[in-house]
This record gives sequence, structure tokens and C-alpha cells, in this order.
Amino acid sequence: MSFIESKAVQLLKDLPEALLITTASGEIVFFNQSAVTQSGFSEAEIVGEHVSRLLPQSSRRKVNVITWFGRWADNPDPEQLRYLTLEGTRKNGESRRYQVRVSRSEYGGEVYFVIVLRDVTKEQEQTAALRHSQLIANRIIAIGEDAVLSIDTDFNICFWNRKAEQLFGYTEKEVMGTSINRLLPEYTRESHSASIKNFGSGKSPSRLMGERGEISGLHKSGRIVPLEASITKTYIGDKLILSAQVRDISLRKASDAALAERDARFSAVFNHAVEAIALLDPEGHVLEINKAAREMLPIDEPTTDKPLWDLPWWGASSQTELDEPQQRLRANVQQAIMGNTFHTRTSLNAGSGTLDLDFSLIPVSNGNGEVVYVIAEARKLAGS
Repeated sequence: MSFIESKAVQLLKDLPEALLITTASGEIVFFNQSAVTQSGFSEAEIVGEHVSRLLPQSSRRKVNVITWFGRWADNPDPEQLRYLTLEGTRKNGESRRYQVRVSRSEYGGEVYFVIVLRDVTKEQEQTAALRHSQLIANRIIAIGEDAVLSIDTDFNICFWNRKAEQLFGYTEKEVMGTSINRLLPEYTRESHSASIKNFGSGKSPSRLMGERGEISGLHKSGRIVPLEASITKTYIGDKLILSAQVRDISLRKASDAALAERDARFSAVFNHAVEAIALLDPEGHVLEINKAAREMLPIDEPTTDKPLWDLPWWGASSQTELDEPQQRLRANVQQAIMGNTFHTRTSLNAGSGTLDLDFSLIPVSNGNGEVVYVIAEARKLAGS
């Protein structure tokens, strides 16, 4: 063997990739150090053995490995070596996946296969796990309650889920590759574009739902839709993708408006009632007190969060005389909290004199029979 030949052999032995050479029948005649490390077999243990010891025939691969080597090596393009993945095994029986490169070589009239094996087991496991998680995420996004859409740096739509179709009225086919502006009222497009550009160039990776306040969307029919949106940025390679999770808040706004109207009606009735009315919590503390009741107070002071029996209405001027009416009222409130309606005639110290009142405590229960409020109502008796 010449010096050059011996150096070439040494280079092959030191190659950082697993390299083996087999005969046309599959006998291993060369096994470098990287192949030793990768497989667990020593050179002495494997040279002279059939290559199927490393790459056994599997149920999914009906043709033996040498037949595959012959097919792959016969690639008509000599510059391109065929890459495929094969199931293999280490000396300890551990299953591995190998990416294979093979070429044909002839020496002394004999055919040899030069094979590079690269262990891609972990890569394939990680890829499979990533694909699985992406599949789950995509399915969740596809059927989620919120519309999800993505745009590129040109503001063109590149992702569109089923809920987005329902929210905006456009199918995926209609919107993919088109401008996000078609989903926005014309009067918001300029400010929206500026906002998105600022977010894209900023340091914040995301902006949560509600941080931007209410925004407006444009349905395919031309209807304006009130929305909330969260937005996040993702880089695919060096390409920036902006994704938004969008929620229709029409029902919530309608519910809030209806609640506000009910509150306004309650306030109108409550504060303009002729009778003095106080709304108590289940502990007997005042939550609300109306104008008529406040006008009965001898002094101007806060009343909310105070027990009803501690308000400066009840009893005579001295503390000794005051104790008994307070204790009696407290006991009556406790009875109302237990679900009993209380009604009596009583007197109230109104500062300028004593008022005779028709006084009631009315419990208010929820659907489970639990008292959640007590209404205290007082009406002046004739002649007071």
C-alpha cells in the first residue's frame, strides 16, 4: 500500500461520520471508528459479518438491505447520493433510525458499497413530538371558541381558522394571501396599520386580550363587529408572523347595556320612591339607601357598610334610652336574614322631632332559598 493509499485509509477511519464498506453480497469489510462508537460493535466484532446485523430486515421493509443498496447506488445522477432512513440496531439491541448514503465502487473487478450511516433517532423523535404537538395545537385552534388569524409583514393573511370564517363571513380560500384591511372598517385602517407596525418593531412579544380596548371588525356583509384581540409575534426563520386571537364581544356589550339599563331603572325607582328604603346585605349592613331615607337622618354622614341598627335614627337622645331600640332592631334584622318578614310600627328620631313609622324588613332569596338581601322600608304614618 502506497503512502497516499495508507493516508486515505486513515482519513476514512477518522471520518466524523459512521462509514462502512460492504461487498455486493453484504459482507462488511471496513468499519471506521465513528461507526464503532455509533453501533457499539468493535471493528473486530463486525468486520466479516453481514450488514443485516446492523440493519436487520423489518416487517415494513420486505426487500433485504443489500437489494436496496444496489437500487440506491444505481442513481443515474452521480453527483447526488440517495438519502433514506432505515431501521437499525446497536450491539445492545437498542433500535435506532439511520439516514443512509450509499454509493457503488469497483476494485479489482469486485463491486463494493460505500455506506454512510447517520443516527437520526433523536431528531425523528423530536420531529414526531413536534408534529404531534402542532397537530394538537392546530386542531384546538381550528375548533376553538376564538377566531385565530395570522398576517405577514405585508399585512397579508397567512392563517385563518374556522371560527374566523364564522366571525367575518369569509372562507379560508377567499382571504388567504389578501390584505387584513378587508376585515377592518375603512376609518380604522390607517391607525390599525400604524399600531401593528409599532407592535411588530417593538420589544413586547405579545399583547393580551383587552389591553388595546375595543376594536372594530368588518364582516363580509358590511356589518361592523365589536371585537377584542390579543396579538403575538413569531419568527419562522427570519420571517416575522403576527398572529391574533379575536373575540366577538357583541353579546357581552348587549348584556352590559341591558344590565346598565336595569341598574338605571332600579336607581330611578329606588331613589325617587316616597318611602324610605335601605338595601341590606345578609349581615345587616347597608348597601344602598335612597333619598327619602337619607332625608330622615338627623345628621349628614356616610351610611354604607354600617349596620342598620347603628344609624342615628333609632331611639331617644340618651345612650341608655338608645340601647334598647337598637338591640330590638338588630334582633329583627337577624330574623329577616333567617327568611322571616318583619312588620311593625316604630318611632324614629329625626332630629327635629320623633316620627311614627310603618316599618318592614323583607328578606330577598335566591333560587336556592338563601337570603341574599334584606329590604328595610319605612313609611310615615299620618299625623307624624
